[in-house]
Amino acid sequence: MDKVWKVLRDVVITICCLTTLFVGIGLVVNFDHVQKITRTLYLINEKYLGETDGDTLTDGAIKGMLDSLGDKYTTYIDEDLMAGFMQQVSGDVYGIGIYIAEDETGQYVILSPMEESPAQKAGIQAGDILKAVEGERCDTMSLDGAVGKMRGLEGTSVEITIERDGAEHTYTIERYKLGQTKTVYGEILEENSDIAYLRISEFSLQTATEFAKQINTLLEDGFQGVILDLRDNGGGEVNSAVEIARIFVPEGPIVHVVSADGSVDTRNATEAQLDVPMVVLVNENTASASEILAGALKDSDTAKLVGTQTFGKGLVQGVYQYADGTAMKITEAKYLTPNKNDINGVGIKPDVTVDLTEDAVTDTQLEKAIQVLESEMR
Repeated sequence: MDKVWKVLRDVVITICCLTTLFVGIGLVVNFDHVQKITRTLYLINEKYLGETDGDTLTDGAIKGMLDSLGDKYTTYIDEDLMAGFMQQVSGDVYGIGIYIAEDETGQYVILSPMEESPAQKAGIQAGDILKAVEGERCDTMSLDGAVGKMRGLEGTSVEITIERDGAEHTYTIERYKLGQTKTVYGEILEENSDIAYLRISEFSLQTATEFAKQINTLLEDGFQGVILDLRDNGGGEVNSAVEIARIFVPEGPIVHVVSADGSVDTRNATEAQLDVPMVVLVNENTASASEILAGALKDSDTAKLVGTQTFGKGLVQGVYQYADGTAMKITEAKYLTPNKNDINGVGIKPDVTVDLTEDAVTDTQLEKAIQVLESEMR
């Protein structure tokens, strides 16, 4: 009986935690459901022939509730994954350097390798499908689980298998400390000396500062228009994207964040610091924070978008920790563009659509962006 009461105690604690959350977001708790869960666990411990474990049963109950929501971004985080998450918050994270997301078919798509990362140096490309980590197939684990397995101690290696053009390839890649690479690259185009080209590979805590320094450097050379390249940028730190938008967007909204209770937090621009014609390059791997920036520039008529439709990741997750070190990651808000367009699962359609084929000899999207910008500069 001691084991039964321990399990019931664990379940009551779990239910109390969930009740607090559900009441907080306005969901009415039916205590008949609570009684049903409690009785189920009691019967399992009283009647089930095999061995039972309170932690396993409690974790299974939570996972089942979250899975029933049908939201791939809402998941249960075990102790190991939570420890990795806390390392990420502290900035002490070691991985291979990729941005990855789950597509509409449930596959884990590599949006892009980080610039100068071990993954990029090993030959990992945007659009590769992650199929296995350390021999474990990805269809048996969550996206968070796959990411967690790719992280580890500095100097250690991890084996990953990716699919490209229908064939699988396996790589052994050494881990490095994430967040230590440059994220902004800029130059005055050689054959178009009045155009500044800037590329953001990801949004880190330092990206907005890097971007401002790069813009100021290029201003010394003089330019009449800007091409901002957000292709294969899987997102990152939202505040950095908002700060960069404030450089170009005139007074008005940059992004609306709509919470579960219906409240709206609007991030605004006050006055553009730089008023020049602008084109933004986007593609199917432009996601999350990149879409916030692209959407703000498009909706405010600050820039034309050239390329292909963006990824469509417009949701916000919060992480809530339990006393035992596990946690729940739950979707609690969504992003809307300044014109209040919901891009999640849809993406942003460019003003000018240009496909970039694998066998292209030149960057046709960049060439089109130059044409569009030159017409705006006349």
